[in-house]
Amino acid sequence: MNRLALIFPVLLLSVAIPQNVHAQGGRGGRGGPPPTAKASAPIDLTGNWTAVITEDWHQRMFTAPKGDFGAGGPGAVILPGERPAGSNIPYNANGRKVALAWDPAKDEAAGEACKAYGAPGSLRGPTHLRISWQDDNTLKLETDFGTQTRLIHFLPPTPMGQAPAKVGPPAGEAPSYQGYSVGEWTAMGGRGSYEKGGSLHVTTTNLKAGYYLKNGMPYTANAKLTEHFRVIDLPDSGQWISFSSMVDDPEYLNQPYVVTYQFKKLPDGSKWKPEPCSAK
Repeated sequence: MNRLALIFPVLLLSVAIPQNVHAQGGRGGRGGPPPTAKASAPIDLTGNWTAVITEDWHQRMFTAPKGDFGAGGPGAVILPGERPAGSNIPYNANGRKVALAWDPAKDEAAGEACKAYGAPGSLRGPTHLRISWQDDNTLKLETDFGTQTRLIHFLPPTPMGQAPAKVGPPAGEAPSYQGYSVGEWTAMGGRGSYEKGGSLHVTTTNLKAGYYLKNGMPYTANAKLTEHFRVIDLPDSGQWISFSSMVDDPEYLNQPYVVTYQFKKLPDGSKWKPEPCSAK
């Protein structure tokens, strides 16, 4: 076998293997403190962005009818005598039952008009997104759709020789629609002629039960949300975020619910128009 045929895949692997970069990851200058999350970011997510809605258009732009589980293959449980319907939410019998019991008037009366604007749902809507650093280890993600703010906490810098700190919700913190989010950078490239890049991995727990979509498609308070954010540079100098979301919620789902959406970068915040939550 040609020796080059053996060497070439090894070279590719040496370039493509990602390096996990936490806020405490890597070293600062010799004798200096470890870099913060802001300083070690392999991509720049800050700025103003707008949702590009091409998938699931009728559910994301409007309030779909009760029981509209979206397009796709059969995923929601079908009861005897029913015609199989398309669904992109893999509900089990419990999830389907709760979805069909949706009552927006009841949500309004209970002061729960923001149930569709929690972390698993807010980025699905027709929203503008504003991302900034609240401090060197906390990324702030704001949406004008429902006027929501989520903080993404990174591991604080850890001195050499010490175990990394664990990041989680403060003891006794009540669940909320935005939950508690922990961020982690994944870096690639940055050596030789390979441009530095990577992605942001976010895990969110401590959620209050809510909806994926405004027509009452539910998730439980025990749901775990995992997200990845990547920045794509286009030939026309434009930038897009490729955003993937996965929800693990065995109480309502037969399998994890995964979607991938996009956001386009805006030149400024002129389109930013906060609007309150609405149950309908």
